Amino acid sequence: MSLSYFYMLLLTPMVLDSTSKALENGTFGGNNNSTNNNTGPIIPLDISCPALTQRPPPRNVSDLRADDIKAVIGLGDSVMAGFGAKGVQNEQYISIKTLKEARGVSFAMGGDQGIITIPNLIQYYSHSLYGASVGDQIFTVCFGDQFCPGGQYKAAIDVLNGAQSGARSVNLDHELDYILSQLDQAYSDNRIQKTDWKLLTLFIGSNDVCHACAVNTSLPEHYAINVQLVVERVRLTIPNVLIQIIGMIRVDEIFVATLPYASYCQPFPRSDFVLHDHECGCAHSETNRTIMANLLPQYNTALEKVASFYQSPLYANDSFAVVFHPLPVDILSFPIQAIRKLMYTPISQKPQQLEFQADAPIYCPTDSDRLQLK
Repeated sequence: MSLSYFYMLLLTPMVLDSTSKALENGTFGGNNNSTNNNTGPIIPLDISCPALTQRPPPRNVSDLRADDIKAVIGLGDSVMAGFGAKGVQNEQYISIKTLKEARGVSFAMGGDQGIITIPNLIQYYSHSLYGASVGDQIFTVCFGDQFCPGGQYKAAIDVLNGAQSGARSVNLDHELDYILSQLDQAYSDNRIQKTDWKLLTLFIGSNDVCHACAVNTSLPEHYAINVQLVVERVRLTIPNVLIQIIGMIRVDEIFVATLPYASYCQPFPRSDFVLHDHECGCAHSETNRTIMANLLPQYNTALEKVASFYQSPLYANDSFAVVFHPLPVDILSFPIQAIRKLMYTPISQKPQQLEFQADAPIYCPTDSDRLQLK
């Protein structure tokens, strides 16, 4: 079993806490009320941005704004699933509460009230948005090359978040199977229409790089094939969809950042089992961490090539597009609001380094802004 982001328990809560406090203090230009001054429809996050002028649904993916997105979809691993995202509970690193996926606060798929997530920022403009996860569930698990056990999805919580903890790129087909079944149900229930515009976020690879020193099927060459195959399957099965692929981050740096926390590395009560010793096997020696660091650019290059492939005239069309967002993030500050701004930033203008700033304003798109494809 690989849950390579288990040690995000130490880092994610720090960031979520800072974003929540900033929101409560008004430093994001808004507040966490669930309504717009009690006069408009209920929304999960009030960012106090001007409304966008209503218009007919666009016919071309290059003309998309936030208010055009009617459904959000997620594919990925434990980060997308929100594993441990609520942080240390009752001063215990390992407990029933920390062994949950807080899917409602997932940065790319969370829909819990008052939380800064991509779906909540979109729903400020698109009030009927469908697909965001809500609430918590016990952690899921994939066994990489082996299989992902069935029966782990909780549709009422996951909705259109197909991510599973421990997933590697080889497991993306399993996740998409769930998404396609849920979309069929949503169409049948008239929650969304097949012609509605959908935003699919793909963020996976941490477990691949955590196995890259020992498992050939996790190397960048196989990773690239797995990602391209699932993107092609999406192209053939989901109409009117924009896929945003989020770049990989330095997992080896996360491992090093947790080392000073001795209490995190203690065994379970009345046992000698230390979970930390079994997470991200390639990160436990300096030599293998160097391998991970050296391979990371190859993984991101693979993702960039997938996006470029689908920008060719042979595959690009009015209802389908793929865009790559590199994520050169400062590991100690996970910039949710920066990722959203990336969606409006042309590739040539994307920053070389992303850092979280508690006083940075949320970007308010205008009528003329479009989700950037190049």
